[in-house]
Amino acid sequence: MPISNWVKVSPKWKHLVLTCSALVLLSCTAAQAAPPVRIAVVTGNGSGVEQDIVDRISSQLSNMPDVALSTVNPDWYVVCNINESIDQMSGSIRYNGSVLVKTNSGQVIHTAAVQKYNQDFSVSGAPQLNKRLVDNAARDVINAASTRVIGPIQQAVMIEMETRDRIIQSQSLGDEDKYQEAISLLRPITPDTPHFKDVRALIDQFEMEQDALERMQAAQAKAQKGSLGEAINIASGVNAKSKRYKASRTKIAGWRAMLTKKKAK
Repeated sequence: MPISNWVKVSPKWKHLVLTCSALVLLSCTAAQAAPPVRIAVVTGNGSGVEQDIVDRISSQLSNMPDVALSTVNPDWYVVCNINESIDQMSGSIRYNGSVLVKTNSGQVIHTAAVQKYNQDFSVSGAPQLNKRLVDNAARDVINAASTRVIGPIQQAVMIEMETRDRIIQSQSLGDEDKYQEAISLLRPITPDTPHFKDVRALIDQFEMEQDALERMQAAQAKAQKGSLGEAINIASGVNAKSKRYKASRTKIAGWRAMLTKKKAK
């Protein structure tokens, strides 16, 4: 989900921010705190055993700050899978449990896997495997998998919220042409966040706008001193994607007219 759904995006950043992915459907101004991470905890195969681990993880996440459990427009999915393998003849039971945490765009945030193997040596060819043995194996996998995944989710949520706050603050600074401050906020963001590539793109955008701002200031200073040719050359370097591109072309046209008029005298 695009960043523009949880940040009030200024038109001058819209062409960049609309390409950013994996955030929530919630409007938020730059002055407000970032919205919580919306997480959907779901079964992989829809079995009753998987629902037990879904319920356990959901219960723990429901008490976590900055998390909102929802299957409607979630930012992340927690997919719980438990595969059961029973061999009646050997009296063995094997459970393989896995929990996959991923963004709604499919980027994996964390995985946890657990395997439990039990064998009933008293079966001796009996038609039914010991029910208690089966129940114990399932419970062990549910407990282990849910326990292993909660800590990493907490850490990932903390990183996510810090990243969101930094993006919101930097966008606000960018609107005020405070590009260096905005870049300083974004540089500490590491590849641990799903938004790392988008943040790098935003840094590139701020650096381009900083260059455009400096060019227009330098060109204006040259024009005021009568160096219209130099002013035109400097302003010509403004990137076509910059919010200052249109203004730079207007200035260049004016300076060229003045230069032509000056030469005609």
